[in-house]
Amino acid sequence: MSEIQMNISLPTDEENYFRRQCPLCRKEFKVLLEGKELENLAKEGIETFMLERNNEREGAAETEKSEPEYTCPYCGQLSPAGNWWTDEQKAYIGVYVENIASRLINEELIRPMKRNFGRSSTGLVKIRLDAQEIKMKEPWISPETNDMEVFDLPCCKRKIKIREDWTGKVHCFFCGFPYGNQRGIK
Repeated sequence: MSEIQMNISLPTDEENYFRRQCPLCRKEFKVLLEGKELENLAKEGIETFMLERNNEREGAAETEKSEPEYTCPYCGQLSPAGNWWTDEQKAYIGVYVENIASRLINEELIRPMKRNFGRSSTGLVKIRLDAQEIKMKEPWISPETNDMEVFDLPCCKRKIKIREDWTGKVHCFFCGFPYGNQRGIK
């Protein structure tokens, strides 16, 4: 099987923070990205989407053991790296995956069938093919807004953004270290 590569652009806010969503409590927060992390996230997103579909088909409940886990800043629960996509991000990446499948079906199935069965036949059996190509969808995702406050994570020397109204403990997304109510908001 051949490999398909594509570039997907995912939005960050003005300070390069990327929105994430806890798969358990469903609250959203943002992580400050460093280096090529956003590029790697886009690639990971497609792979995660494809793995989710495979796991659903195979009935597999577990993800790979080697995948790193992160901690929700709000509820403190751990989850594998591929589980932190927002619903909108998953839908956006899903459109890219659907377009890949549509293009392959059009190129490898529908167009060849139209070429082979679309001509008039002079034999005993007449086959008529009335197949339509699958239309491609236009991927779209909302631009990222500056809607949260910065919280410093001295334990890992990183930063996240959390909801302005959050008064509970804040856990480090990277190592899980809990911080009390005295937030390091700047």
